[in-house]
Amino acid sequence: MLSGYRLEVIVGCMSAGKSSELIRRIERARLAYLPTIIVRPKTDTRSKPNFVESRNGLASQAIVVAEAKEILKYSSHAVVIGIDEAQFFNDDLISVVQTLLRQKKKLICSGLDLDYRGNAFGHVPQLMAMADRVDKLLAVCRKCGSDFACRTQRMVHSDEQILVGDAQYEARCIHCFEPPGEYQLRLELPLYETTPVPLALVQTAPVAS
Repeated sequence: MLSGYRLEVIVGCMSAGKSSELIRRIERARLAYLPTIIVRPKTDTRSKPNFVESRNGLASQAIVVAEAKEILKYSSHAVVIGIDEAQFFNDDLISVVQTLLRQKKKLICSGLDLDYRGNAFGHVPQLMAMADRVDKLLAVCRKCGSDFACRTQRMVHSDEQILVGDAQYEARCIHCFEPPGEYQLRLELPLYETTPVPLALVQTAPVAS
């Protein structure tokens, strides 16, 4: 019986080390002699064919699929399954994950939880809700240099949610992140006006004699 976490989800902005962490966990499973596979969507064109690659040079063989349901064609002999760039998969991803969990597989998914607008990206938030372990990784902000980058800043003008390529993006902290059409992300509490109560309406308790 496979013990431990069954669905692990690794999220964060670009350059946070999501693919590196996915590869590391898969390699640990291989050291335990567990049959593993990694799959990634065809939409991700940054890696070489049949590989998943991280920005720090780590790489591992991977199966490239066009749709999430294709994962089921390759999963029969695997005990641990890595799914990279989960945000790019279509609507079948959730049902595929549920099927694999019913088959007692262990899944490790990685992907962007937020898009360039700062909104939820694809089905990753739903995976996070289903998971029994979630790790949100941070990157170095390319504008101020802090270690708290959690947003992906788009550096070119485009209204497409999916625009693959490293040159078009950089990691930003929440203070330096600028959503499209805004100068900055403002997190301000609403201000409520308070009207002073007239003293004549203030009732005081009688003083006991």
